[in-house]
Amino acid sequence: MSEENAGLDRYLRRLPKVDLHCHLDGAVRTRTLLELARRQNIPLPADNERDLNRFVQVTAACRSLAEFLDAFNHIVPVLRSPEALERVAYELCEDCRADGIHYVEARFAPMLCVKRGFSAEEALSAALRGLEKGKRDFGVQSGLIVCLLRNHSPEENRGAFNALCRLFGRGAVGMDLAGDEKQFSTKLFADYFEEAKSKSIPTTCHAGEIEGAENLKTALELGVDRIGHGIHILQDESCVNAALKAGIPLEIGLTSNAYSKAVPSLARHPLLPLFKKGLTVTLNTDDRGVLGIDLTHEYRRALELGIPVEGLQKISINGVRSLFAPPALKSQLERQFTQEMEKLYASP
Repeated sequence: MSEENAGLDRYLRRLPKVDLHCHLDGAVRTRTLLELARRQNIPLPADNERDLNRFVQVTAACRSLAEFLDAFNHIVPVLRSPEALERVAYELCEDCRADGIHYVEARFAPMLCVKRGFSAEEALSAALRGLEKGKRDFGVQSGLIVCLLRNHSPEENRGAFNALCRLFGRGAVGMDLAGDEKQFSTKLFADYFEEAKSKSIPTTCHAGEIEGAENLKTALELGVDRIGHGIHILQDESCVNAALKAGIPLEIGLTSNAYSKAVPSLARHPLLPLFKKGLTVTLNTDDRGVLGIDLTHEYRRALELGIPVEGLQKISINGVRSLFAPPALKSQLERQFTQEMEKLYASP
């Protein structure tokens, strides 16, 4: 690596960041997965880190979103214990610190971790304990977003939502809807968004990750606070105008979109057109463990797509302003980020 590139990498790593869209089950270290599986006597397709990565990490050779999601078939069963969830949440904070992330909003679907004697609320509480310990030891602040899943039954999603309501304001900060957009319309889940709004619970929604804008349009009509991905929003001018008017942030994951084939390739990702359009774009890891990336990597890819360094600073501040956090904390973080950016820019 040239001295210039090394200097740029150091700058990007030290650039203060937040991660708004980080799936906890997609952030697990392979080494940790092995150790947790051994302790619980859960079989995995390989017994060493290098070989296991073939099953729990994806690359640019991934052919579809379905293939992308296959990795989670090996990960989620290992997370069905309080010890496992607490550990991976704690380690996420450690990884964030090394990545220049000051605040992470981790998300997962607690109903995937439920088993006899282990409830959705207990799963969320375990993750929250790990995040709190991570804040204590690494200085990384955090919030937990509860995912409802499009393919889950009404009873399962009601269980997740009720757990969120009980823990909201105690570490849980918002609701997300994730899953197969093609088969399950956002309209089917309108009641949850309306109920969340009535309880002042912030919401985000995976929408516009795949071609077409129908789910995006519904999410915007439901008054979501953020959009997960939303990269196909330019296909519908009414959605663009609605997002611009309301200042709705887009939670973008460049590598995730490329590897899941949401876009044909990273080079054809619409990040730059979205940014130039004036939409509130943010950069996020999505599934840092499964993708084998960190947020510094995503900021470097954004530079390669044509976003200038000053644009990256703006994207970072966009992230702070988009947090599901109290206004006073967001203002404090924005001042801190601005000061750190000024120092970084002035340093050789």
